[in-house]
Amino acid sequence: MKILNSLVAIFISLALLLSCKTSGYITDHESIQRQKEMRKYRTGVNFADIGLMVASSMGTVLTGVSVYTEPRAKSFRNLKLISESKDTLFVNMVTDLLWKDSVYCDIRDIMLPPLQSAKVIVPLGAAYNIFFRTDYYAPDDEKVEIDTGKTRRVKLKPQAEKSDSVSIQK
Repeated sequence: MKILNSLVAIFISLALLLSCKTSGYITDHESIQRQKEMRKYRTGVNFADIGLMVASSMGTVLTGVSVYTEPRAKSFRNLKLISESKDTLFVNMVTDLLWKDSVYCDIRDIMLPPLQSAKVIVPLGAAYNIFFRTDYYAPDDEKVEIDTGKTRRVKLKPQAEKSDSVSIQK
């Protein structure tokens, strides 16, 4: 029984550690704070649902009356951004969905290293425009449109990469 309790404790600890991470590639302070707020809200909702389920189960055992609580619909999801570029990608994610205090759920200034991925938490069912480029000062961005209700992973591959261009010295 002690082994089982230890394994359960280790599993819960690992689950909490893995769920509490934010993307280290976001450099915009407001976006980092918004990611933390969304993650905290999502975690609170999940714990509340678990608490209601446990209370319902205990009530059923004690009273013999089966009470089932309907879990809430998911409101957030993890979205994985995957860089297929040989250069660093500068990514901005823009949506028309509001969070709190008339603030949009935009995620700005993500610096995605070559051939790396980042996880961000996004509202479920939101339409995002993802703008990315390999040169920070480039005038034009490439654009990908996604619906977070249907998409879990986005592969970002720029058409023209910085490292592909060859400078000619005269």
